[in-house]
Amino acid sequence: MACKVKVFVFLSLLSLSVRGQEADTLAARLGALPPGKERVDLLNTIVSLLRERNVYEAVQYGTEAMGLAKKLGYKPGYGLALENLGWIYYRRGLYTDAFELSQEALKITTELGDSTAMARCLNNVAAINYEKAQYREALKRFRQAYAISWRRKDIETAVRSLNNISFSYLGLKKIDSAGYYAQKALEGSKANRDGYLPAFSFRILGDIEFEKGNFEPALKNYREAMRISEATGNYFIQASTLHRIGKVYASQKKFEMALETLNKNVQIARQNGYADELERTYKLIAGIHYSNHEVKRAYQYLNRHLAIHDSLINQRNGERMGLLSAQFESEIKQSQIEALEQDAKIREEEIKRQEILGYVYVGGFVLLMGVAFILFFSNRKIKRINIELELKKRQVESQSAQLKNINQAKDKLLSIISHDMRSPLSSLRGVLNIAQAGGLSPQELGALTGQIRSQLDTVYDDLANLLQWTQSQLQGLKVTPGIFDLGKMADEVALLFNAPAAAKGVALANQIEAGLLAHADPNHVKLILRNLLSNAIKFSKENGKVTLSAKLSGEFVEVSVADTGVGIGADEISKLFDHAVHFTKEGTNKEKGMGIGLLLVWEFVGKNGGAMNVKSSPGEGSVFSFTLKRATGA
Repeated sequence: MACKVKVFVFLSLLSLSVRGQEADTLAARLGALPPGKERVDLLNTIVSLLRERNVYEAVQYGTEAMGLAKKLGYKPGYGLALENLGWIYYRRGLYTDAFELSQEALKITTELGDSTAMARCLNNVAAINYEKAQYREALKRFRQAYAISWRRKDIETAVRSLNNISFSYLGLKKIDSAGYYAQKALEGSKANRDGYLPAFSFRILGDIEFEKGNFEPALKNYREAMRISEATGNYFIQASTLHRIGKVYASQKKFEMALETLNKNVQIARQNGYADELERTYKLIAGIHYSNHEVKRAYQYLNRHLAIHDSLINQRNGERMGLLSAQFESEIKQSQIEALEQDAKIREEEIKRQEILGYVYVGGFVLLMGVAFILFFSNRKIKRINIELELKKRQVESQSAQLKNINQAKDKLLSIISHDMRSPLSSLRGVLNIAQAGGLSPQELGALTGQIRSQLDTVYDDLANLLQWTQSQLQGLKVTPGIFDLGKMADEVALLFNAPAAAKGVALANQIEAGLLAHADPNHVKLILRNLLSNAIKFSKENGKVTLSAKLSGEFVEVSVADTGVGIGADEISKLFDHAVHFTKEGTNKEKGMGIGLLLVWEFVGKNGGAMNVKSSPGEGSVFSFTLKRATGA
C-alpha cells in the first residue's frame, strides 16, 4: 500500500511539474497572437494552469481574457474567464467579487448548455456558501456539481466536488461521512494523477484525525499534503497545511516545533496576501508565547492579530453589504427563472391543446364514428389541461407576489442597515478612539466604559430586532405555543433592564405575581416584553417610573407596561404599527432606534392570538397593553 502511494505521489508531482512548464511555454506564445478568440482561449488555459500556483500572474492573464472576450462578444471564453477569476478572488477572501463573478459565469454556462463548466461554477458558488458556514446549502450544490461532472466523465471536477463534499461534512461535524468522501476523492485522484486534488484530500484526512485527537496520524496526512503542494507550487495548500501542523504541535506542547512551522506559514501568507491565514496564525503564535510565559512576545503577536482582524472586519463589513445585496438579487433572479419556467410550461400546454384539437378535426374527416369517440376523450383531456393551466397561472401570480414582497423587504432592510445602523456604530467608534488615545483618569475611563457598554447593548438589541424582523418578512413567523409562568418571565426580563434603568435614574417595578399562567410562544413573549420595557425606559426622564403589571380579562391576561415619560401624540400613535411607514424617534437622552421594535411586537402579539392597545398623551406618559390567552394549568 505504501509503495502504491509513493508511486501515485511521484506521478502527481511529475504531472504538475509538466503543468508549470506548459504554462511558461503557452505564455511565450502570447506575443505573436492578435486580439481574437484564439488569444482568449490561450489566456484562459494559462489561468487554469496558474490559478493554484501563482495567483498574481493568474489575475493579470484572467483580467485580460475577461476584457477581450467581452469586447469580442465571445461568450464561451468570457464565461471561463469569469469562472477562473471567481475562484481566484475566493482564494484571496474577496467573497463579494467571487460571488458575483461565479454567479455571472453560471448564468452564461447555463445559457450555453455547457454542463461541464456549470459543475465548476457550482463548486465556486458552493465554496462561498461554505465560508459563510452555510454547510447544508454548500453540500447541496457540491452534490449537484459532482452528479453533473460524473455524468460528463469530467473526473477532475468530480474529484474536486468529492473533496468539497468531505470538507462540508467536516464542517457539520459528521466525521465518518467526511472520511468516506475524502477517501473516495483520493482514489479518484490516483486515476486522474492531479497533484492539487490529492493534497487537498490528505489535508482533509489530517483534519479528521485531528478532530478525533489522533495527532500522529494527522501529522502523517498533513506531511503528505505538504510534500505534494510544495512540489506543485500550490501556496494556498502549503500555508493552510502549515497552520494545521503548527496547531498539532501546539496541542502536543511541542512549542519550538510549532513556532518554527508557523513562521513558515507567516512567510508564505505574507508573500501571497493570505490575510485570513495571517490572522489565525498570529493568534495561535500569541497563545504559544503566552503558554511559555513570554508575555511580551504574546502581546506583540496579539497586536498583529488584532491589526489584521480589524482590517478584515472593516473589509468584511463592506463585503457583507455587497454580498447581502447580491444574495437578494440572486434569490430574486431565481424566482424570476421559476416564473419564466412556469410560463413556458403554460405555453407548451397551449400548444398541446391545439395539437389535440387538430387531431380531432382530422379524425372527423377520416371516420364520423371515430369523431364522436375522439371528441369524448379529447374534451376530458382538454378540461384537465384547462384546470392545470389555471392552477399554473395561479402559481405564477403567487410567485410574482412573492417576488414583489422580497423586493420590498430587501429595499427596507438595506435602507435600515445603511441609515439607522451607521449612526450608533460611528458614535461607538468615536468613543473607542477616545479610549485608545489614553490620558484618561480612572473615573473618566470608568464613565467611558459604561458609555461603550450602553452603546454596544443598543446596537446588539437593534441587531436582534433586525434579524427577527427579516426572518418574519422572508420566512414567516413560526409560533410554538406553550404554558409558562408570566410572573417569573417578567422577573427575568425586568432583571435585564435594572442596570440601564438605574443608570438613567428611572425606577423599574414588576407587579406581576408569580403563578399567573399564560398560553403563547414564550420566546415571542420575551421579545415583546424586552421591546416594550426598552422603549419605556428610553422615553422616560430622570426620576421617572416604569411599571409592569397584569390583570385577568375573561379568557385572556392583559399585560401593561406603563411609564411616566414624554408621551406620544395621537398622530404619532397611528404610525407606530404601519409597515409602510419607517417611524423612529430619539429617546430623552438622544437614544436612537431602528423603528422596527414595535412592528415586531405588533406582529408577535397578533400571531399569538392577542391584541394591542396604546394609551398616551404628550407629557403624561404612555401605557402599552397586550393580551395573551390565559392558561389554567401547566
